[in-house]
Amino acid sequence: MVKTAYANIYREPNFSSEMITQALFFEILEVQSEHDNWLKISQWDGYGGYVHKFYLCDIDGSQGDLTILTDRLTPIYTAPDSVNISMLAPFGSRVTCSQGTDHWCHLKLDSLDYYFKAPEEISSPITRDTLITHCNRLIGSPYLWGGKTPLGYDCSGFVQEVFKSLDIHLKRDTSQQIQDDRFPSIDLSSAERGDIIFFDFEKKGVDHVGIYYGDDQVIHCGGYVKIQSIHDDSHKKLLDYIIEIKSIENHLDG
Repeated sequence: MVKTAYANIYREPNFSSEMITQALFFEILEVQSEHDNWLKISQWDGYGGYVHKFYLCDIDGSQGDLTILTDRLTPIYTAPDSVNISMLAPFGSRVTCSQGTDHWCHLKLDSLDYYFKAPEEISSPITRDTLITHCNRLIGSPYLWGGKTPLGYDCSGFVQEVFKSLDIHLKRDTSQQIQDDRFPSIDLSSAERGDIIFFDFEKKGVDHVGIYYGDDQVIHCGGYVKIQSIHDDSHKKLLDYIIEIKSIENHLDG
């Protein structure tokens, strides 16, 4: 289990290797093999790589309810007093905790006790509006190859984490996401807020993904998380590179 705010996962078992993705606070990883101080692991989405042991601890078996943290960053304290911050857990972290008095949640990790303020939003409805609200909380997050936190996202990591915050589980890479047949393909004229929109900038196949924001705009991580018109031609006009749009209608509440 990840005991730090996040854990970097590398292609090879050394820090000079390429970082290919990240695991978030409290995430459980499946260990496949051990390589000195490194572990070869597999994540919930089937993605694999190598992670250093110092990011991890054994599972404590915390009792309580699953809570998805949907603030940009959530302060985690060593006591229920808002004094000593241990870490800032990133958006999308999923923790098992128990709620006590004064709206404090308690969790146990690596034999230590941690606390955070109970979020106002305990359970988010799966709606287009909620999805866009979660996107808006991440505006301005910088681009980072392999990133999955507000300290740095890549395009598919941003999309994956926003959807996972509503319990819609996507694969990690754009090449995998575009092949997900749970989401029917639609035309741009039928797109609604929250639908997934894919691009091919280099004319070599899908290489970018974002979320339709409505009014011919997309929210995506291109340099940083931003809202951009598909007609904006200051760099590359997004409209010219759209190759696929997928509807999320079948995954919404109601």
